[in-house]
Amino acid sequence: MGDLIGLVAVVLIFGVPIFALWTRYQLERERIRQERADKAFEQIRQELAQVRETSTQYALTFEDALQRIERRLDSLEQRVSDAERLQIQSRV
Repeated sequence: MGDLIGLVAVVLIFGVPIFALWTRYQLERERIRQERADKAFEQIRQELAQVRETSTQYALTFEDALQRIERRLDSLEQRVSDAERLQIQSRV
């Protein structure tokens, strides 16, 4: 029984600090892993914001181009209509 008490005492004397160090190491390792993950997510968020901004700019540019084409088409249709009217009037 005395040997068992001595063994338990040695295990507690050396085991508790070793366990504390190991636990601190694991926590520090997890903190570093979490920081890396946070940085990666922040980078992804920034890239996503850039993609959104770029797509918005392209959408606006595309919308402007469509409006210009519509104005040109309206102008062309008006000119064709005027030309047809003049042609009909000249026949009469």
